[in-house]
Amino acid sequence: MTTTRNTTAELAALRRVQRRVAAIAFFAVAIHGVLGLIVVAHVVHGQDRTADAVLLLVMSAVFALVTYVVMRLILAATLRSPWALLAFVPTVIGFFWVL
Repeated sequence: MTTTRNTTAELAALRRVQRRVAAIAFFAVAIHGVLGLIVVAHVVHGQDRTADAVLLLVMSAVFALVTYVVMRLILAATLRSPWALLAFVPTVIGFFWVL
């Protein structure tokens, strides 16, 4: 009976690690989209298309929010967290860099 409990605990621990690895992998891929939109906004702003640059920065904020939500879903965690504000840090820095 002890073996069953250990196996159950080990499976739960394994699933937790799998969720964390999946969340990290998803973040590593998705952050490139957020940063890419900010870089494109910088290029577009250099072409005197400020309205388009602002739109791209807003899109990066939306993409960052979607990334945050998907990561929380992968981790099976609640959506309410102080980490939510960190999702917008690249976009805020992008606004200062671009505009």
